Amino acid sequence: MHLTEVLEQEESIVTGVVTCEKGHLWYIENSIIDLLYPPLREEDRKWVAEYNRMAKDYDEAVKNYDDWLQIDMMKEREHLAQFLPNTGHINILDASIGTGANFIALENTLQDQVSRLSMHGLDVSDGMLEVCRSKFESVDLYVNLVRGNIFNMPFRSNYFHIVVHTGGLNTFSEKERFLQEMLRVAVNEGTIVVIDEGISPKIRNEERGRSIIEENSLFGTRPPLECLPEAARDVEVDYIMNDTFYRIVFKK
Repeated sequence: MHLTEVLEQEESIVTGVVTCEKGHLWYIENSIIDLLYPPLREEDRKWVAEYNRMAKDYDEAVKNYDDWLQIDMMKEREHLAQFLPNTGHINILDASIGTGANFIALENTLQDQVSRLSMHGLDVSDGMLEVCRSKFESVDLYVNLVRGNIFNMPFRSNYFHIVVHTGGLNTFSEKERFLQEMLRVAVNEGTIVVIDEGISPKIRNEERGRSIIEENSLFGTRPPLECLPEAARDVEVDYIMNDTFYRIVFKK
């Protein structure tokens, strides 16, 4: 079986080995295919180990943002539905999926329309992907989970109608490369949505804004528009979650 067939099939392969078109062998365990390439460097393995350690408690930790920032993050995630095409089949990728909250939110809001979506989640953390698997199984939601490198995504070009990423870009070492990869795997006219910590200009110099940045310096980050690919079109920036997160939306 070839990798392209694995991506497009409707039923999960729980355990096995697949061969890509170049003849390399890739392993599937607990319905998660490992396509990580190139191998992680030593320093990268250390922070992946940290994500693996916190994976089971990650959702509870994120809930602290709700009280602190006076938001409902799960409700905010449901707004991703506005970027989906109104009709037809949709291939969607959550790049650096974490614990899968975006797809749970989409299922909550789309309900009977979720069958139109072919959902794919990419992450480098085994622990995060295992939490995803368990969570999706509990609500009978099929998502193709892939372990891989966000800077070298194991997907063919021009495949996804929408590519989303939430909550990680600010700390990435190669922002330009990641955003270019998001654009590469999107179809022509496809939509890319990137969300991360960054308070709005409206509150940046207010007491509330200064307090948030003092508590967590990541919220002082400005949208990295200088890192967008030259081919990015129709770029829009706005601020969501009570003016505490930036959202960049662009087209291929």
